[in-house]
Amino acid sequence: MSTGSSPTRRTTPCGRVRTRTRPIIAVLGSTVRDGVASPALRSRVAAAAAQWRSAAAHGIEPYVFCLGGGDGSEPEARVMASLLEQHGIPRSVLIEEARSGTTEENLLHLRAILTDPGFPDAWAGRPFEQAPNPASLAQYSLEGVPVTIVTSSYHLPRALLMARTLGFVPRAVAAHHPTSPRAVLREIGALILWGGRAMRRRLTPG
Repeated sequence: MSTGSSPTRRTTPCGRVRTRTRPIIAVLGSTVRDGVASPALRSRVAAAAAQWRSAAAHGIEPYVFCLGGGDGSEPEARVMASLLEQHGIPRSVLIEEARSGTTEENLLHLRAILTDPGFPDAWAGRPFEQAPNPASLAQYSLEGVPVTIVTSSYHLPRALLMARTLGFVPRAVAAHHPTSPRAVLREIGALILWGGRAMRRRLTPG
């Protein structure tokens, strides 16, 4: 893993990272219909682009993970990467992860990529079809790895809880956009269901 060879840390606009580590920005996916990003996804991309530009102004170029496949003809990750390029983010720092379908899978695949010996060369700047499938990679434990998570404000509580359970030290960036009561209620339900599953896993021996 080429993202953490020094114990010395420096403070960056995307959190504290090891000296020879690039910061990680993870943009969680949202709906894409007929190749067109939803307002939620556009707001997440815009927020991520602002974070990247803030870091770049200090001479730091974070990797930006575009996380999500979806069930449309065009994967969410590819649409996100295209939008980020339109925001002026270099293709060389973009990583498409288009094989996850849930928030938990987003973060599991993020962890698998970050702990794989082939990172970043096997992923950065490549279409997802040319990169290894994260679902086929081993899942190694992480401890205290900082990541900036960008998602909708109502989605952040669940995303942050999941990230912490996987060994990340998440920094939250909320993307603000009009949100329906139905979306908020659905997110509350998803948080309750995930919490129940996490508790059962913790209580199950072995």
